[in-house]
Amino acid sequence: ELPRKRPKPAKPTRRGVAFWILRADGAVLLRRRPERGLLGGMMEVPSSEWREGAAPNPAVAADDAPLAPNPTAGWRNLPGLVRHTFTHFHLELTVLAGRTGHVAAPPGAVWSPIDRLGDHALPSVMKKVVRHALRHAGGGPPA
Repeated sequence: ELPRKRPKPAKPTRRGVAFWILRADGAVLLRRRPERGLLGGMMEVPSSEWREGAAPNPAVAADDAPLAPNPTAGWRNLPGLVRHTFTHFHLELTVLAGRTGHVAAPPGAVWSPIDRLGDHALPSVMKKVVRHALRHAGGGPPA
């Protein structure tokens, strides 16, 4: 009976929005995370801050999309959520999908062809975002 294990504290849930941005040639926007902090220096599908509390309103979150003020055509909220658990918290991401023309990538970001995503250091949570987006939004150049 001794020593008795203490019950684990409940993990908080953080929520955010990931932006699946497809360029006219079928490339996807990725950006490098800050060197310090969670997933430091790895590439990500751009996302909002991950915060505890209610899920962010996707319409409001789109105002903070990485290509603003060059809006993508028709942000749409993909069905479902991407869920991932880190050591200290759970994460739920809503995914917004949009398209854009041939615009330059913002600083710290790159355009990657979908078939070259494996060349980038994507953490497992971002691989989940990619799979979710491909399942629900598709990818590749327009037919």
